[in-house]
Amino acid sequence: MSTEKQDLRVKINNETHILLDAYCEQSGTTKGQVITDLIWGSIPERLAHTRVFLTKYLNNNIYSTPDIPEVKSKKRGKRLLPSDFSPDKSIAEDAGIDFDGALEAFTDWAKAGGGRYLDWDACFRTACKTWLKERYPHLRRTSTSVSTHGLNFDVTTKHPDD
Repeated sequence: MSTEKQDLRVKINNETHILLDAYCEQSGTTKGQVITDLIWGSIPERLAHTRVFLTKYLNNNIYSTPDIPEVKSKKRGKRLLPSDFSPDKSIAEDAGIDFDGALEAFTDWAKAGGGRYLDWDACFRTACKTWLKERYPHLRRTSTSVSTHGLNFDVTTKHPDD
């Protein structure tokens, strides 16, 4: 690559010129440096894509360049909470909490945070076993019988006189 400088004149509109001046003043760079950085930042990648396109689809191998590998997203397969999310009731029951209250608190949390997960049932299961119990103690299911000095009373049955 040659380090010889060439004269290049570019016409830009007033708004772009003002923006470029402000950027140069703030960053302490020259217009030439900014434009060079922009060119080197975007054009080589675009040229590489063009070469791949020409080679693959038009059989016009103007340069011998390797194919650009496809970048795979780390969020592959993760999704927002589905609107029809309905986990098994046994998940909350096994954790010892009220299913309806747990589901309401969990869906509010998931929608408010905008989180993405692969397995929402597993996320709900973990929430039921951990933070839902801690943050919402009123969701904990209580036993239907109360023990007082060794005597058990069933609080769910009606009084015989009623």
